[in-house]
Amino acid sequence: MSLLKTKVSRRKFLGLTSGALASTLVMSNFGVLKKVGASEEKGNSKYGRKFVPSTCAICVNKCGFIAEVDNGVIRKINPNPKFFKSRAMICARGNAGAKVPYDPDRLKKPLIRVGKRGEGKWKEVSWEEAYDYIVDNVVKLVRKYKNRSTIAFASTEGFQEEYFIDLANIIGTTNTVRHPTLCLASNIQGYSSVFGTFPDADIANAEFVIIAGSNRAEAIVTPDTIDMAKNHRKQTLIYIDPRATKTTALADKWYPIKPGTDLALVLAMIHVIIKENLYDKEFVEKYTYGFDKLAEHVKQYTPEWAEKETEIPASEIYWLAREFAKHAPRSIWYPGRRSSFYANDVYYRRACAILNAICGAWDRPGGLIPKSKIPLRKYEIEFPIFDWTRDRIDAGKVPFLGDVLPEEDKTDAGLPTDSCQYLSEKDGSWILFREAILKGVPYPVKGLFVYKQNPVESVPNRKKTLQMLEQMEFICTIDVAMSDTAWYSDVVLPESTYLERWDPVHSLNGVVPIAVMRQPVIEPLFDTKSMFEIMCNLAHKFMERKDFWEDTSEEDLEMFKETCLKRLTKNPVKDFAKYQVSKYPGAFEQLLKEGVFYLSDKPKYGKTLKDGFRFKTRTGKIELYNVKYEEKGLHPLPVYTRHTDPKPGQFRFVVGRHGQFTHASTQNNPWLLEAYGDKENAVWINAKVAAKMGIKAGDKVKVKSPVGEQIVKALPTEYIRPDVVFYVHGFGRLSKGLSNIYRVGASDAEIIVDYMESISGNAAMHETFVTIEKI
Repeated sequence: MSLLKTKVSRRKFLGLTSGALASTLVMSNFGVLKKVGASEEKGNSKYGRKFVPSTCAICVNKCGFIAEVDNGVIRKINPNPKFFKSRAMICARGNAGAKVPYDPDRLKKPLIRVGKRGEGKWKEVSWEEAYDYIVDNVVKLVRKYKNRSTIAFASTEGFQEEYFIDLANIIGTTNTVRHPTLCLASNIQGYSSVFGTFPDADIANAEFVIIAGSNRAEAIVTPDTIDMAKNHRKQTLIYIDPRATKTTALADKWYPIKPGTDLALVLAMIHVIIKENLYDKEFVEKYTYGFDKLAEHVKQYTPEWAEKETEIPASEIYWLAREFAKHAPRSIWYPGRRSSFYANDVYYRRACAILNAICGAWDRPGGLIPKSKIPLRKYEIEFPIFDWTRDRIDAGKVPFLGDVLPEEDKTDAGLPTDSCQYLSEKDGSWILFREAILKGVPYPVKGLFVYKQNPVESVPNRKKTLQMLEQMEFICTIDVAMSDTAWYSDVVLPESTYLERWDPVHSLNGVVPIAVMRQPVIEPLFDTKSMFEIMCNLAHKFMERKDFWEDTSEEDLEMFKETCLKRLTKNPVKDFAKYQVSKYPGAFEQLLKEGVFYLSDKPKYGKTLKDGFRFKTRTGKIELYNVKYEEKGLHPLPVYTRHTDPKPGQFRFVVGRHGQFTHASTQNNPWLLEAYGDKENAVWINAKVAAKMGIKAGDKVKVKSPVGEQIVKALPTEYIRPDVVFYVHGFGRLSKGLSNIYRVGASDAEIIVDYMESISGNAAMHETFVTIEKI
């Protein structure tokens, strides 16, 4: 069935828009949504009234929308009825994005710090002054340390991030660190170790879905969240979480599992499925490697054993296993996205993938599906080779990994203790990266560029991040708002918002891939520039400094000037986007007109099941038993390790999301704050436990961990286990430039201990124990 159900007339468009938006409002409990932007002053009347398709950037989904613009002012952001990835909807956050260009807290001109770091004293400067300041500092540091990798680059995903990485290549550093190790690095590693790739879930066609720890009703991922909500009457949804989130309301069963024992549950399900011969024998024989070893390995993991670990009755575990196998291949243990929970998370993710594999729930309708993509043209850019470039600071063996591992994992066989095994050269590992910088091992990193990321609030153990910034000799942040990291920077460059610029074409890979880009909805406001413009201008500024190119050859430099530099800086983003899709006649025009391009709107299954296909694993098969792991001294099969329980008086702190907030980036939006229903966060604590402690709703309590403490109001509730506490991420901020949330509520980055998953490099955010004290 086509995902694009209708050709839309103007009448149908209005009907679909209101219907989709209505469902969004229900899902988000967003009853107070306003027509944002409507109260802003009118812009230049020459623009008239228009509707402009483009792509959202409020979160990672990149949903299509159609902006309604009146006299140069955004009046409303509507869903794009042609954008089938989001099922023709736009969420509350996407709608509230209309506020972003007009936010009074927005950065409007380049700023250079004139007081102490964190003091908040700035002077407005011209772009030329800002560029000169940046180039002077970079050249000084590179020459002082005779090392280009003394300059580090931190960023998160986005359409213009590639230009930020280009700037890193121009400067010649290897130290780029990105968001995956605060998000889904364990997931990618775990599933890839089995299938050779990280798949999507075909929620639309699944009959039996298990979601563990992914609050998909609020942490919206398209199309999964919408398909889950639409299918909940004809699909069995199982939700596993120590906390009853809004996803629980859609679930058929909720298991408040003991934290840290999910792997025990999955292994016990595999045990039942194999013992009772419920697995897909033909699929296992034809496509997998290591089944016999797996069968022998899981004999120890009985449901009766797992009951003691997970606190889920053995009878329920039998039921889960049998139902999962019965509905296969239309069964899914949902991969989710963020997987930064525990120090052995990769083994858990491997087990989830293995469960799907032995049931044949792979590359078939309703199962896990390898992502497809739309190939795009690109420029092959060759940057100069520099003598002063050194290897990554977080690569190879490090003498301090034990400092960022929980006690029980320091001696646990099957986990590396001297290095991160599968470190992405582009993504790095945030915990390891910061630790290496603080220790100055193996060399000092003294300069930092930050783009679209806020490590002060995103990376666990905020004090350490502030210490890292303090020892930097130069920090440049590029953002649309004064983030906490910008607040501690030396120079802050204001970026044009996603509603004011061209962005290149990106393929959104998935069950049904699509291509999207961005075109300006309005003219840029204030004295801002895109990341592309910033990179171009800095590249030319660096070319004017002969002392910056001392460690490269004349040949490399000339090659860079004549080819790469011109290609990077002489091709406006719009022209580049046109080039990217030039092999598809009419594609660019379709992107301009409809905001989306696709080769087909129907899923395609089975490409990895064709004869001769080779999976990207050592054996070329789906590896239940991983050969590469065995060679590296890791467990080739997932092995369960019991996590430490909280001591009397302690609670395990868990992280989570809220439907109105994207990571730490939208809490300052006044419309989303209003929809959230409060101006601060509150700590969830089990109602019976709170009563014993004499804590009532609204009481102020101190939440204290080994690395920090925060004061926050209490929210006693029955929807959380007695041994767990939680509060929403993104409050208690340090930047006075975020006027709605400055020092309001509590920061979780302040109290989470910076432990690490040592195979993938992921942060382990559920390894922290806290105490609660009424004040």
